[in-house]
Amino acid sequence: MKRKLFWNSFLCAMVVLAACLSVTVLAVFDYFSQYNRQRLEEEAAYLGAAVETEGGDFLETVDQDATQQRVTWIDADGTVLYDSEADAASMENHSQREEVAQAWESGSGWSVRYSDTLATKTTYYALLLTDGTVLRVSGTEWTILSMLLDMWPSLLLVVALAVLLSGLLAWRIAETIARPVNEIDLEHPDENGVYPELRPLARRINAQSRQIKRQMELLDQEHQRQDRMRREFTANVSHELKTPLTSISGYAEIIHEGIARPENVKEFSGKIYDEAQRLQSLVGDILELSRVEDLGVGMEKTAVDLYPLCEEVLRRFRPQAERREIVMELKGTHGIVQGSRELLGEVISNLCDNAIKYNRDGGSVVVTVNPLGDRVLLSVADTGIGIPEADQGRVFERFYRVDKSRSKAVGGTGLGLSIVKHAAAAHNAQLQLESQPGQGTEIRLIFPAGETENDDNCERA
Repeated sequence: MKRKLFWNSFLCAMVVLAACLSVTVLAVFDYFSQYNRQRLEEEAAYLGAAVETEGGDFLETVDQDATQQRVTWIDADGTVLYDSEADAASMENHSQREEVAQAWESGSGWSVRYSDTLATKTTYYALLLTDGTVLRVSGTEWTILSMLLDMWPSLLLVVALAVLLSGLLAWRIAETIARPVNEIDLEHPDENGVYPELRPLARRINAQSRQIKRQMELLDQEHQRQDRMRREFTANVSHELKTPLTSISGYAEIIHEGIARPENVKEFSGKIYDEAQRLQSLVGDILELSRVEDLGVGMEKTAVDLYPLCEEVLRRFRPQAERREIVMELKGTHGIVQGSRELLGEVISNLCDNAIKYNRDGGSVVVTVNPLGDRVLLSVADTGIGIPEADQGRVFERFYRVDKSRSKAVGGTGLGLSIVKHAAAAHNAQLQLESQPGQGTEIRLIFPAGETENDDNCERA
C-alpha cells in the first residue's frame, strides 16, 4: 500500500511539473514574441516619421547597433531603396513579399520566416508611408526549440530539484497515510485513532471480525458436537455388537464344553439363533443408515407418488400386524414428490415397523397421504405406548431408545428413526412428532410438492 501511494503521489507530481514547465515556457515565449512585435512597431513608427520629415538620408545617420533591427526602405514599385545590412542595388524586387503586399493593401503587414534549422525565426513588420513607399523593420528571435536548447542547463537543474522534492513529499505523504492504516488493530479496530475517512472501514472490519469469530465459534461447536456424536456412535455400536456376541459366545461355549444338558441344547441353540438374528438386524440397520446418508448426497430425484408406495408397504406389513390384531389403514389421495423411491419406501417401512412394534394388541396404524397446496403430507399414526415428552427431542438420535428393555423384546436397534431423519433431510422435508404416553404417536413428514407433466410418469399402485 505504501509503495503504491508513493508512486501515485510521485507520478502526479511529475505530471504537474511537466504541465507547469510547459505552460511557463509557452508563456515566456509568447511574452517575448509580443514584446518583439511591439518593439518592431514602435521603431517602424519612429523611423517612418523621421523619413517622411527628413527624407531618406535620415536612414544613413541611424546607429544600427542602437536599433539592433534590420531596416529596409522599399519604393512604390518594389525596388529596394535602402537596407541596413545589404547593398540595396543588388537586392531583388520586394513587391511580392507578404508583409509589403499587406502594407500596400491595409497600411501595415506582418510575416514570419524560419531558418532552415528551425532554430531561429525572423519577424517582419512593414509600414506604408504617405508617399507610397514602405518602411520595413525586421528582427530575429529564438524559436521554442532554440530557447529550450539554450536554457537546458537551467531547466535540468530545476527538473532535478523538482524530482527530488517531489520524491521526498510523495514519501512523506505515503508514510503519513499508510501508518494509521498499518497500525489498525484488527482485533479492536474501533479503538485505534484513525482518520475520520477510515472509520467506516474500521467499523466494517470490526463487524466482519465479530462475524468471523461467531462463525468460528459455531464451527468449533459443530465440530465438538460431531466429535461427540462420533464417539457416542462408536461406543453405542461397540456396545450393541458386544451384547449379542457375548450371548452367542457364552451359549456356544457351554454347548462346546459339554456342560449343557442334552435337553437344554435346543434351548441354547435357539438363543444363539435369536442373538445372531439380532446381530444381523443391527448390522443391517447400520449399513442401511450409511446407505441412506450416501444416497442423500447427489441423490437423483424422480417424481414419486406416495399413495401407491404406501399401499405396497402396508401390504408387506399386514401379516405382521394381523398376528397382533392391529388394523392398518391408508387414507388420503395421490401426492407427488420429487425424490428417491427406494429411500422413501425405506422411510415408510421404518415408520410402519415402529408403529406396529410399539403398539398395543388390537390397536391400529393409520397412514395418511394428503396434498397441501405446494406441499405433500405423509403421516403415520398409531395407538401404541407413546413417547414421554422428555424423550421426544432425542428419539431421532442414533441408538437412542426410550425403553431399552421393551426395545430388546421387540427387536429394536434404535436406528429406525435416525434413518427416517436423514432421509427426510435428503428430501428437504419437515419432520414433526406428536405423542402422548399411553395414547399413541404420530410422525409427520411434509415434503415440497413435486412437478410432473403427466400422471403416467408417476409411480402407480
